[in-house]
Amino acid sequence: MSIAAVDLHAEVVGEGPAVLLLHGFSHGLAYWRAQRPVLAQTHRLILADLRGHGQSPAPDAAYGPAEHLADVVALLDRLDVPCVHIIGTHTGASVGLLMALEQPDRVASLVLEGAVIPGAPLASVDDALARERRIAAEQGLDAARADWFDLPFFDGARRGAAADEMRALIATFSGVPWQVAHPPQPVGPVVERFGEVRQPVALINGADDLPEFLDTARLLERSLPSANRYVIPDAGGFAAWERPEAVTPLLARILEAFD
Repeated sequence: MSIAAVDLHAEVVGEGPAVLLLHGFSHGLAYWRAQRPVLAQTHRLILADLRGHGQSPAPDAAYGPAEHLADVVALLDRLDVPCVHIIGTHTGASVGLLMALEQPDRVASLVLEGAVIPGAPLASVDDALARERRIAAEQGLDAARADWFDLPFFDGARRGAAADEMRALIATFSGVPWQVAHPPQPVGPVVERFGEVRQPVALINGADDLPEFLDTARLLERSLPSANRYVIPDAGGFAAWERPEAVTPLLARILEAFD
């Protein structure tokens, strides 16, 4: 089935090898606000808002890994970028992993924070999305956005100094994925294909991330041919946001090794 790609909003800064930064569900390209000035000193950064987020269109259409991948590929084609390093968090990590499988020649390396496996169930996420669909339908999108930030995924972010900034970032989320009735295009079995991923992979988790996300990272570490995992102390589900002083220099070192 053909997917109609959305013309994503993106910002491009810096010079050097291309790096695509993909945020997670309900965020936007501002998620990388701490990493942007540092990594742009050595790399050409492409910071994209996924469909339904930030300044990108929010169509009444499916929102899933395959749809996000189609959008990202169209963006790279528009920018005439043949191959990129990908840094992704949560939803962005799943898109990067799917791209490495479906279009391997366009992916130089992967850095996956709080990774989820495209198309695979994750009980805590699935339950939370169903909860916000109900709240959005019964109480409206503002109530769903507020409830979303109160879920355990964001425990670390709520405790941090940038909690208000994260809350404000989520407030910009369109919420359309909680309202769309169209199911996303199914993603075929992925775990069985992990052996095909030949790019170097770095996996990042906060030490206090939810158990399901830590288990997913361990599975990826065991299954991907060239993967290393990094655990950030005193961080939860969004280590790059919660502890940028630890994660930003780590990302710089990883990119230097992967170039």
